[in-house]
Amino acid sequence: MDKLKKLILQKLIRANIWGGKHTPINFVIKAIPEHYRNTHKGRKTIKKTLKELVNSEWIIVLSKRTGKSSDEHISLNPRNISKIKQFILSFNS
Repeated sequence: MDKLKKLILQKLIRANIWGGKHTPINFVIKAIPEHYRNTHKGRKTIKKTLKELVNSEWIIVLSKRTGKSSDEHISLNPRNISKIKQFILSFNS
């Protein structure tokens, strides 16, 4: 689970997706290895990890209108920059 958190956070940091700048949630999911995305257990783990990141207020999920439908968009919470970077640095050690 922590490995998935790290992958998601690093993807958003590299793409510079903070605060008002957002991206479709599929952009992040594509960065996750296939053995997670292509299995039922893996997809459940991805959803659980994203929910945990939202609950800890590290990421923000917004519903944005795209044409006739709406998509979920995601961005990093700029209020928790220090916590996010500290987590990634502690995970690398």
